[in-house]
Amino acid sequence: MSRYLNDLLSSQDLTPAEIQALQNLRNQIQGQLSTLSGDPRFYYAGSYGKKTMIKARYDLDIVVYWPHTTSYTIKEIYDAAGNVLKKYWTSVNSKTVCWELPFKSGFHIDVVPGRALDDKYYEANLYRTDTKTTLKTSLKKHIKTVEASERISAIRLMKLWRERRKVPFQKSFLLELMTIEACKGIRTDDYHTQVMSSLKYIQDNIINCQLRDPANTNNFLADDLNMERRTKIKAAAGSALMATSWDHIFG
Repeated sequence: MSRYLNDLLSSQDLTPAEIQALQNLRNQIQGQLSTLSGDPRFYYAGSYGKKTMIKARYDLDIVVYWPHTTSYTIKEIYDAAGNVLKKYWTSVNSKTVCWELPFKSGFHIDVVPGRALDDKYYEANLYRTDTKTTLKTSLKKHIKTVEASERISAIRLMKLWRERRKVPFQKSFLLELMTIEACKGIRTDDYHTQVMSSLKYIQDNIINCQLRDPANTNNFLADDLNMERRTKIKAAAGSALMATSWDHIFG
């Protein structure tokens, strides 16, 4: 195990106060949206839910699911959540499947409204503002996929590389899945080999990447990456592989 990488991981842990601040924000938003009828349920998603958060850059994803028995349409759910948030927050931006609450220093909260497809809230439909259609997904499947891989440390290191080197991955989940694929068969405590294997996998596969969302095989995770971005990602991975020290990769 590389002492450098181990120390790097430790430096990216959030403090108890920072974690508490995130939990307080979630509770605040939950209180606001709980005024809506239909008895929605609230979940942590994103890097907080998957435990892949890094101090260098993080946000908060909150999923709000209405029961599958609700009479509301997906669009009505999306609009209702946005209308409530606009009463309490100065800046509320409509995004593809969520409402974004921006803060200072780039931090933001994404509130993702949806309607569950089953009693266990395992899958849900979200409203897509760009296509005016629905998107089927499963945040629980995403979390379980990352947890079962036992690659959380490797993923956090790769996310730090993306942040420090401004690598233009659009979706964190794509980077997470590529890291998981790259690390198959490697010891989970061998950070050096996991990082280098992930960089090599990205260099070799990002141009033609067709990884599918494990929660919805109709959703290709790299679809939002044009060729310019793919080429930049490949070049960044290649530069990292040629680096002579960890500082050149993460510095």
